Amino acid sequence: MKALTILAVVFGWSTSLTVAAFAAEKDSEESGQDSSAGLPAAYAKHYLVAGKTMSPDKKFAVIYPTLDFSESPEAKDILVVLKPFSVLAPLPTKWPYFQNESHGGISADWSTDSTVALITLDSKWGPGDVFVVELAEGKVKRITNVLEKLRELLLPQFRSAKPKPERYNDAGEFIFEDEENSACTLEGTKLVKIDTKATNDPKGMSKRGWAVQVKAEWDIAQAKFISQKITLAPRQSSGD
Repeated sequence: MKALTILAVVFGWSTSLTVAAFAAEKDSEESGQDSSAGLPAAYAKHYLVAGKTMSPDKKFAVIYPTLDFSESPEAKDILVVLKPFSVLAPLPTKWPYFQNESHGGISADWSTDSTVALITLDSKWGPGDVFVVELAEGKVKRITNVLEKLRELLLPQFRSAKPKPERYNDAGEFIFEDEENSACTLEGTKLVKIDTKATNDPKGMSKRGWAVQVKAEWDIAQAKFISQKITLAPRQSSGD
């Protein structure tokens, strides 16, 4: 009888823990707050699931480092399968998003069949990195930083501009600004549409400012731009 009582207590305690864990995971989903609920212990200690990156089928998401772990050289933004958990690939960025990052953010748009994702890492003025992730049979087929491709497209114009523009900072010649809508939008599994402003002077204070408006289309399957329109953008003055 005593053994049965102990067994019942242990079973009840185990069941309570399972219910509590499930409730915590459900609460975090309903509240919209990022959580480590559902992650294996080795990852739950250092990572949170970015709720805004969840795929439509709830199978895929990006996890990002906690504030305490963010300075570790091993800290990354990682695309994962949630159930059962497995790591697909780290996002190839120099500046991973981390918990409570100032001026930062992370989100994703997915195709309805969860085979293509457009993952955006936000910076102060607009997107810092935008990744097109292609999946096949639940595995990563290709990751393309479409914003980096746009930088490569614009660099010759920036470097040939007169008078010679000054760099935005040591990390790059210019940045991208969000206007009224997102700089990049996913169109099904075929295209990424881009509508953004590139500038070295978002505050409008430089005497050697440079800014262009870009409208382009990135063909996902061909991994190249199939249309592009680049025009000089009006300078914003510091008094605006």
